[in-house]
Amino acid sequence: MAIYRPSVDGEAIQEIRDKPSIINGLPQSGRGDANVGDTDSKASSELVQQIQRFRQICGDIVNHPRVQIFIIGLIIINAIMMGVATFDFVTENPAVDSAFEKTDLVFLIIFTVELVMQLIYHGFALFLDGWLFFDFVIVVLSWSFAGLQIIRAFRIFRALRIITRIETMRNLVAALFNIMPRLGAITALLLLIFYIFGVLFTQLFGELELSGDYFTRLDYSLFTLFVMMTMEWADVARECMAEIWWAWAPFVAFIMITGFIVFNLIIAVVCDAVAVIENKDDLEPDLFSGMMSGSEKDSDVGASEVVIEKETDEKDIVDNLAERVTYVLASQRELLATLEILAKDSLVPTPQSK
Repeated sequence: MAIYRPSVDGEAIQEIRDKPSIINGLPQSGRGDANVGDTDSKASSELVQQIQRFRQICGDIVNHPRVQIFIIGLIIINAIMMGVATFDFVTENPAVDSAFEKTDLVFLIIFTVELVMQLIYHGFALFLDGWLFFDFVIVVLSWSFAGLQIIRAFRIFRALRIITRIETMRNLVAALFNIMPRLGAITALLLLIFYIFGVLFTQLFGELELSGDYFTRLDYSLFTLFVMMTMEWADVARECMAEIWWAWAPFVAFIMITGFIVFNLIIAVVCDAVAVIENKDDLEPDLFSGMMSGSEKDSDVGASEVVIEKETDEKDIVDNLAERVTYVLASQRELLATLEILAKDSLVPTPQSK
């Protein structure tokens, strides 16, 4: 950086050296302190700028669409390898099992580096973004429970991180969360139906000698009803009908209410929420149309292109409307001229025949 140095003659320099100078009302020592303070402030500002540049570079790298597609591929490959690792040729071969474990560790390190770069770029704002915070929890839990054999089985939940990368899946999850209030009412209705029929079946069929403890207690009855709700009810119903001929009636009533009414209500609510989101956001069929919300916000070039395209479309629409208005006005003027000619012709007297 260039520094401005005023020109001073030799006598002035000698006078400054001989006399204790006071420059700008400050002694020489005070001016030195001020220079030190200016130097520190400049150094701190440069440090802040360097940090900001480093954060921006991290954000540009980790939120680049190609990087996000690469991360999606790694998540899919990691999930497939976790499934393959359950086969006998892996579990019974220590060398193969060790290779799978090391590969899984490499995947986890890559995911951790990506998360660290996101944390550097977003700072504490990362914990305010639900999707990024979900990634943070998954990666941290993967490291925390890496040494526990039982908890290590939950590593497959890392595959859920693919939801945070694909816009269509994110919108579907958002639709499910948006319908939670309405699903709460349907769930309360379903619980009430379960309790009523649980007590009813316990009192009606609790003393029957069946092949299992289906209705001997209320909790057993509720569990049996839950299994029946999945349409696995025929065998239990036949055992009860062998003892009581009219036992089919409460079974059919319960299946009709839960299987055909309540579940259809749930499906209708979910479909309605998905349709609302599709009409609102005009979702594209491409799964990779949107990667991360942060990358969508940071892609200024793409956003500016979209704005320019919208402005161009608006200008075309305005020009088209202007042309139509001009055409309509010209047609009106021609119509008025025709009407004036017809009016004049009608006012001119016609010669009478003798």
